Amino acid sequence: MWKKYGWVIFLFIFFGCEKPQPDLKSLMHNFPLAEIDTELARLNPELNFLRVRIGAQVRRALAYIPGNDLKLAYPGGEKIKFYFGVIPFYFVKHPDPVHMQILALSSGNEQILWSDTISAQANPEWKMAELILPPNSENLILRSDVKDYGLALTPPRILRHAAVQKPSIIFILIDALRADHLGCYGYFRDTSPNIDALSRKGTIFMNVMTTSSFTVTSLSGMFTGLYPWEHRALFCENLVLGEEFPILAQLLRSAGYQTAGFSATYFRLSDFQLDRGFELFDEGCDAKFFMNDAECLTQKVIPWLKSDAEAPFFLYLHYVSTHSPYHPPDEYKKLFSQGILKPKGAAGLGDIQPFGDNRQWYQIPRAPKQTELDWLISQYDGEIRYADTQIGKLLAYLDESGLLDNTLILITADHGEAFFEHRKMDHTEDNHWQTAHIPLILSGPGIPAGKRISSLVRSIDFAPFLLEYAQAGSIQGMSGKSLMPVLNGTETEKRLGFSLMMHTRKKFQIGMVLYPYHFLLWRPADKKMELYDLSSDPNEKNNIADENQELIKQLFTLLPDPDVILSGRRTAKKELSPETKERLKALHYTK
Repeated sequence: MWKKYGWVIFLFIFFGCEKPQPDLKSLMHNFPLAEIDTELARLNPELNFLRVRIGAQVRRALAYIPGNDLKLAYPGGEKIKFYFGVIPFYFVKHPDPVHMQILALSSGNEQILWSDTISAQANPEWKMAELILPPNSENLILRSDVKDYGLALTPPRILRHAAVQKPSIIFILIDALRADHLGCYGYFRDTSPNIDALSRKGTIFMNVMTTSSFTVTSLSGMFTGLYPWEHRALFCENLVLGEEFPILAQLLRSAGYQTAGFSATYFRLSDFQLDRGFELFDEGCDAKFFMNDAECLTQKVIPWLKSDAEAPFFLYLHYVSTHSPYHPPDEYKKLFSQGILKPKGAAGLGDIQPFGDNRQWYQIPRAPKQTELDWLISQYDGEIRYADTQIGKLLAYLDESGLLDNTLILITADHGEAFFEHRKMDHTEDNHWQTAHIPLILSGPGIPAGKRISSLVRSIDFAPFLLEYAQAGSIQGMSGKSLMPVLNGTETEKRLGFSLMMHTRKKFQIGMVLYPYHFLLWRPADKKMELYDLSSDPNEKNNIADENQELIKQLFTLLPDPDVILSGRRTAKKELSPETKERLKALHYTK
C-alpha cells in the first residue's frame, strides 16, 4: 500500500501544508545598519536605521515600528522631501494596502498635511513625497496603519538652496578600462572623444596605479584610502568590506553632501558593503550588464540630476561596458573591426573564457590566435566608444543645466585589462602594467586646465584628495595621500605604489612601482622575478631583472612584510548570497 501510494501522500503533505509566513521583523533587521540620523534618533530612540533594498534601489532608511507614531521636528514653512516603501514580503503576509499620513498636532487637534497609500506591486519600488510645512508646525508625527514590520522611509530632508555652495563631485568609474586605450593617453583609435575633450579642460595623470585587479578589492581601497592587506576585502579571504572601516561617501554625507550611487555591475556592490554612506544606491542596470548597460545608467542618472540632486552632491557612477564579455551595441561592433575577420566560436561573440584560467572543464587550454585577439580588441574598443558616448550625453546635460560650472568630474577605472601580453587574458590573474595602470582625469573648479602629470599616483590617493577638496575631514590611518601637492607642484618625494593579487590564502603576487621601475614577485618565490622600466618599455616586453640585481636589492627593502599581508586582520567571513555567487561565476571570477 505504502509503496504504491506513498509518493502521492508525500506530495499531498508537501503541497497541501500551509507554508510558514516570513518573520517580517527579522527580515527588516537583516538589512545592514546605516548611519544614524541624530535628530530623529533623539526623538525616537527605539528606531533602527538601515540600508533597505526595495526593487533595484538601496536607500538609507528607518524601519517604521508598527503601531508607533514617528515623531518629526522641522521648522514651519520649510519644504521637506523623503522616500518610502514596503518590502515585498510584507504583502505576502498582509495583502491589504498600507496607508500613511503626516499630521500636525496642536492643542489636541490633528491636521492631516500629507497622505499616501502603498499597494502590492509586481515590481516594487520606492515612492517619493514632497510637502511644504505650514507655519508653527514643529510638532509633527508620521502615522501608518501598517500591520507588521516592512515599512521603511528615508529621513526627511529639508530642501534649501544655499547661497554659497561647495563644488559637487561626480566620480565616474569605467570598469576594466585600460588607460592606453584612450585617445588622451595616445591610443591610435578614436575610442574616447568625449573623455578626451574633458581631459583638455582639466588635468590628466599619466601614471596611476590601482591596488588590485579585482573590482571589489580595488574599490575598497579607493573608498578607504587603504591597501588590500589593510582593509582585507580579498577574493580568497573575505570580500565584504568590514564596517569598522569608514568610507568616502560616509564622510562626504557627514560634511553636508547629498550622496547617491548608480552601478551597472552584474554583481551588486551593496552585497560587499560598498553602498555605505550613500542615501541612494541604484543597481537597477544589472540586467543590462551584457548589453546596453551604459545607456541604462545614463538614462537613470540624468533624471536623478533633474529632479533629486541638490548641490553639493557626491555622485558615484559605475559603467561596466568594457568588462568582458565584449558585446557592444551593433553600431559599435563595426566601428573598429573593418578589415578584421570575425572568428568562429566564443571569441567571435566577444567571450574570452576559453583562454582564461576559469574556462570550462571541457575547454582545452590554448592561446588565442592573432585573428581572435584582433577581433576581441576591436570589440573592447567598441565598448569604450559606447561608454564614452553615454558619458558624453551626461557631460552635455551637466553643461546645459549649468551644473558643470561648480562640479568636479573624476574619471578613472578600477583596473585595466590584459590581452595575452603575458599569456593572460582578462584581469583576474594578471598584475602587469596592462591591468595595474588606470586612467585618472580631473576637471572642475580649482583644477588646472591642459595639465599632464607624469608623477606616479595611486588609487588609494583618491579618497584623501576628494575629502580635502570637499573640506570634509579625513579618514584616520589612511595609507593614501591627497593629490593636492601633485596638482600644485609642491610634491617633493616620489610616491611608492603597490598592487596585490592573491592567488590563494598563502600565495600572492605583489607589484611595486617606484617610477619608472615596476617590480613584480611572487610569495612564496616559486616564479621568476620581473622588473620593467616603464619609461622606455610601457608594454613590459623586456624583463631587466637579471641585469639589475643591485636595484632589486634596494627595491626589496621597500616591500611590505609578506607576513603582514598573509596574517592581517581576520574578520568573520560573511557568506555571499547564492545569487551573488552565481553572478561572480558568470563573470569567470569563479568556477
